[in-house]
Amino acid sequence: MTIDPHEYASVHGPRAGDRVVLGDSGLVVRVESDSQRPGDEFLAGFGKTARDGLLLKAAAVRETCDVVISNVLVIDAVLGIRKVSIGIREGRIHAIGRAGNPNTLDGVDVVVGTGTSIVSGEGLIATAGAVDTHVHLLSPRVMEASLASGVTTVIGQEFGPVWGVGVNSPWALAHAFGAFDAWPVNIGFLGRGSSSGEAPLVEALAEGGACGFKVHEDMGAHARALDTALRVAEDHDVQVALHSDGLNECLTVEDTLRVLDGRTIHAFHIEGCGGGHVPNVLKMAGVPHVIGSSTNPTLPFGRDAVAEHYGMIVSVHDLKTDLPGDAAMARDRIRAGTMGAEDVLHDLGAIGITSSDAQGMGRAGETVRRTFAMAGKMKAELGPMAGDGAHDDNARVLRYIAKLTINPAIAHGLAHEIGSIEVGKMADIVLWTPSFFGAKPQLVLKSGFPAYGVTGDPNAATDTCQPLVLGPQFGAHGATPADISVAFVARAAVEQGDDHLPTRRRRVAVRGTRGIGPGDLVHNSRIGQVKVDARSGLVTLDGDPIRSEPADTVSLSRLYFL
Repeated sequence: MTIDPHEYASVHGPRAGDRVVLGDSGLVVRVESDSQRPGDEFLAGFGKTARDGLLLKAAAVRETCDVVISNVLVIDAVLGIRKVSIGIREGRIHAIGRAGNPNTLDGVDVVVGTGTSIVSGEGLIATAGAVDTHVHLLSPRVMEASLASGVTTVIGQEFGPVWGVGVNSPWALAHAFGAFDAWPVNIGFLGRGSSSGEAPLVEALAEGGACGFKVHEDMGAHARALDTALRVAEDHDVQVALHSDGLNECLTVEDTLRVLDGRTIHAFHIEGCGGGHVPNVLKMAGVPHVIGSSTNPTLPFGRDAVAEHYGMIVSVHDLKTDLPGDAAMARDRIRAGTMGAEDVLHDLGAIGITSSDAQGMGRAGETVRRTFAMAGKMKAELGPMAGDGAHDDNARVLRYIAKLTINPAIAHGLAHEIGSIEVGKMADIVLWTPSFFGAKPQLVLKSGFPAYGVTGDPNAATDTCQPLVLGPQFGAHGATPADISVAFVARAAVEQGDDHLPTRRRRVAVRGTRGIGPGDLVHNSRIGQVKVDARSGLVTLDGDPIRSEPADTVSLSRLYFL
């Protein structure tokens, strides 16, 4: 018996060699492998194979899985692009591969029992939950936008509409952690690293539970503060995020690199419009011990980017436009040349992370879609990437998914828990329909539990009745959000044995943040010499000009959002 390939895919999902279009991005992925065996497919539903005595094993859940996502197309920076089933036990990924009952089927990797809950993944795409390492938590509603875009981990600053740029007070951190028990997201806080003395930094880590530092020009990004933050970070194995001195009043970019002296740092919004040394902070991209990242307002470079940013800079930095000096400072940060080069440097893997800078000039819910819109723009401009197939964009898609997931996790010491779909890690998994990939998720699983997703009319006969909206699932209610999420803290906070944090979340110490650089990132390890011409704004990488044109239209935008 044969079955039409299109009919097969509509029932069981794509097979090895099939290609899947990702939204309107112009990107296409090819399925590298399929764990299913034709004729013995695992499928749930009336008259299907997921039944007792067939492909369900009559065994206790502790011998099988709590939850299985069946036959989903995984797009993961570590696992690749494969159709597999994912078994989840006690909130962690337990097994990956072929699902079924080993008593009736050979080659089973994911044992599904009669007590296992099934999420039908046929026809869907699974990615690891996105990790946003640059969030100004000026409003709790930021979490709604983040979850609705597929973000499951937030590294934040502030705890409301206060001037913070990092939180050091143990009192404030305790209340901030407690507030987040209402949200099914992993949370970590950066302490303010702009201090000439070590005491407030150590206090933030050991007593407050911060997981790193933010050195910001508005609070002081001079040599003494930067060196102090780095010394404490080296002692406690936490990351330092840098928003460098845009006025160059204390340091130039060359001075900053000398202060670093080979020590690891995470350079936020490395293009410079979000802040940093004018006009050439982009020079830090490609430096072996500097992990660069972009924030989403400049991604991808569009026709309105230059005009849009003046008002945002004035607002978030409390500038007074009637003062000529303030107006000039804002305009100096806006450079079309570096914005255009930023897209290309991402495509080459010289910038390895994307983030939001939510409410500090960025948009919490747009990092995922802007990242893949940038990938589509680069494909249209530059053509296939080395490693792509003749009719697929696998290499490019894996490079860009890494910027959202595993690479930010590596940079901030979270990769032992999250960032990829690997056995042993937390089951923070986002499911997408291919036509909405990157724009709107179908279901966000937090530790394998439904936390956010598409819901229908609650008074309808079925859950698929219109209107369909993105909203909280049961994992976002009651005591569950804290139970399925973790608090990322410094090792000192875990080891001191005097835990004052009110949160019920499991505490996880960050680790492995020192002595790393772009070479440790996945699919984004390009190192080279970036130069910015101060007069023309031309950007070069190892002597080659780097530029791209502003886009008139971008994907994953108006087709999906009003």
